[in-house]
Amino acid sequence: MNTKVIILAVAIVVLIHLLFFAFIIFPHRNKTATVTATENTTQQETTAPETQQPTAPPSPAPPSPAPPSPATPAPAVATPQPHVLPKLEPYSPSFFRKDLREPTGPVAQTIKAVPVKAGCVVDLDTRTVFWEQNPDEPLSIASVSKMMTAYLAIRKLYESNGAITLETPIRVTRDAARIGGREVWLDPKETFTFEEILKCVLVHSANDAAYLLAEFCADGSIPAFLADMNAVSQSLGCDKFHFVNTNGLTEKDGTENSASAIQLAYLSEHLIRIPEIMRWTGVKTDHLRENDEAFIKRNKGQPTMLSSSNGLLGTCKGCNGMKTGYTTKSGFCIVATCERSNRRIAAVILGAKNAKERDKLARSLIDWAYTLR
Repeated sequence: MNTKVIILAVAIVVLIHLLFFAFIIFPHRNKTATVTATENTTQQETTAPETQQPTAPPSPAPPSPAPPSPATPAPAVATPQPHVLPKLEPYSPSFFRKDLREPTGPVAQTIKAVPVKAGCVVDLDTRTVFWEQNPDEPLSIASVSKMMTAYLAIRKLYESNGAITLETPIRVTRDAARIGGREVWLDPKETFTFEEILKCVLVHSANDAAYLLAEFCADGSIPAFLADMNAVSQSLGCDKFHFVNTNGLTEKDGTENSASAIQLAYLSEHLIRIPEIMRWTGVKTDHLRENDEAFIKRNKGQPTMLSSSNGLLGTCKGCNGMKTGYTTKSGFCIVATCERSNRRIAAVILGAKNAKERDKLARSLIDWAYTLR
């Protein structure tokens, strides 16, 4: 009896253990394995987009570093091309072709009513002279002289190979400040840029500015600049040009700068091709010292006003420069350039009795020239 009881008890214990393993241990292990596998799969799917672009193919493995090569010099910075002055053959009597026309109508009446010492009107594109009066006679030209002063200054600018720029500062000298007549009242305490001084010459016809610009370009020597003005004139074939100063004023001995009308027309052909000159020669009004607060305060709240005496600006269609002048000896003079429909005309008037008549004749000649072919 006891033996049966013992066997039965052992069987019950074995059965309990089997049931325990069958229903508790094995299901728990399978569940853990399934959860672990699921977590690993989810982690891979989540991290994949962060490690590679979904729209781009996989990047190839980086190549092994190549052996060092000799250093390659950096590309040279392009050097700005130097400005080049217009290339024209020297003036000669054959430079312009004469196709003289008999003025009729209003222009003929104006010519008759406005006596002048000399003049001409030319087509710069075809180099044709349509009208002339004493074209080769050397006459006083007053501030028209500043055309050559500006030309030499730009020549100096171009030939400096960047040593001089439009922003180069120029200190006012005592000699320049003493120059009178039409001026911008330069003061030795002041410094201006090259372009500001050029602007004063071309817009306002300032005598002190012309002197200072020449002084700067000739390293302080006005005689050297004058020698250059006359030498360059000869090299251009302008044998009727003669300069005794940089601005056109009458010297103490009564001498003045002189030129002929036709050779001034030739010089205008040079200047009309120079952007630094044409930028200002056609400006009617501008300012100087507009950023000098102390000066503006002293000058009743105003900078120095620059105004052109070229009456054709704004009144003659297409007029874009160049220069006027007056002394008692020269009378009223003008070199005027004009461009309409890609055709360039220049008119030169020397020795008119007043500015109004001078401008009227120049305007009439220009308008008339555009009717001719």
